[in-house]
Amino acid sequence: MSQLGILYQYEMKKILKKKMTWISFCGVVLVMAFCCFGVLLNRYVLTDAQTGESVCYSAYERAMDRQARGEKFNGRLIDDILLREMQVAYADVQTQEQERVTDNATINVSAVTTAEVPDDPAEAERLSQQRRQYEAIYNYVRGVVGNEEVHTVDAAAFYRARQQMIRDYEQALCLTEGEQEYWRRHEAQTPCVYYWDMGVSMMLVSSRTMLALTALMIGMVFSGVFADEHIRKTDQLVLCSRHGRGMLYLAKLLASMTLAAAAALLVGGATLLSFGVVYGYGESWNAPLQIYLESSPFALTMGQGIVILLVLLLLATVLHSVLALVLSCWTRSGVASMSLMMVYTLGTLFANVPERLRLLSQCLYLSPAKAVCASAFYDARLVGGAGHYLTFWQTGMLLYPLLALGLALLGGLIYRRWQISGR
Repeated sequence: MSQLGILYQYEMKKILKKKMTWISFCGVVLVMAFCCFGVLLNRYVLTDAQTGESVCYSAYERAMDRQARGEKFNGRLIDDILLREMQVAYADVQTQEQERVTDNATINVSAVTTAEVPDDPAEAERLSQQRRQYEAIYNYVRGVVGNEEVHTVDAAAFYRARQQMIRDYEQALCLTEGEQEYWRRHEAQTPCVYYWDMGVSMMLVSSRTMLALTALMIGMVFSGVFADEHIRKTDQLVLCSRHGRGMLYLAKLLASMTLAAAAALLVGGATLLSFGVVYGYGESWNAPLQIYLESSPFALTMGQGIVILLVLLLLATVLHSVLALVLSCWTRSGVASMSLMMVYTLGTLFANVPERLRLLSQCLYLSPAKAVCASAFYDARLVGGAGHYLTFWQTGMLLYPLLALGLALLGGLIYRRWQISGR
């Protein structure tokens, strides 16, 4: 076995023997498990207004009931026929918006839905069941056209309203004429096919949580890879050894990247499997992305969106592992490098730059904390020019490996020169 292979295995064992490695990894797994299976723990009580009887049910039972009704429409076009069926089922329902001014002068707008209840209990139950059958379609269409038009909209007006949502969002993002022309050539097809999307949408939403947790885990695990040697005063001895200044750095780098990639694959795979067990994916894997993100301009399926985010999660996790090593090498302090990783993760997660500051805003939204999330598929801003453009996820798949390589070279320079003159 080569010297690099021996050093690589040794560094892997050093990291895996740390208690912090297993504590942080198990913590991430437990949090994601709670996100996936937490719905099984919630219970609700529903009281019938007419009879006064109370029925206790779990959130999972309610979700499965909604899913069973929603999946009956899988594969159906959202056209005039389906919209008319929904409108007939909700003919006795009226939805009005009400404004309420709070103490701090904030105006809250809420939708109030009212339905005429017949005197005959059997007829009232029949109408209620009829509405429940079309609840998924009603909620989706109402989210696009609003509370007033949902009872009268036809297919042409529905798709115009959705297209107008995309146009309005493009204006808010300050797109150039070239970018707008790009999206005109890559519009999602119409009419849209409906699918129930509970499982796949939950997986898309959880991608941001996975990114944040893995970044914090990496900060805790890899912050001491170089700092511990400095604290124990063994760094100068290592740097004077035969392979201490070149091959050892490469071995540490490869070991950290391997473990980070393995953690991302395990967490992502376990989350994907868990949501599949709880909700199932079925035909919704091929559902258009617009079923969940109505104003997204991307002509992708939900399954393609999940795969894209998982690949970006893997690349971002490797990038974060290299960043943690560089910070450990530069600060020569495990606490300082861990703190910087936490500041970086939380800062990019919660920071916001107005879209009118195009360059700063787009740079921020290309960071892993902003790109590895479902809402990133709303971002129509492109990178490039002269008719050749890359979307956010295409840019990320190219940018993250290049940044990791640049940080690795910078870390090697710091390790060979900075640390040896640090005392």
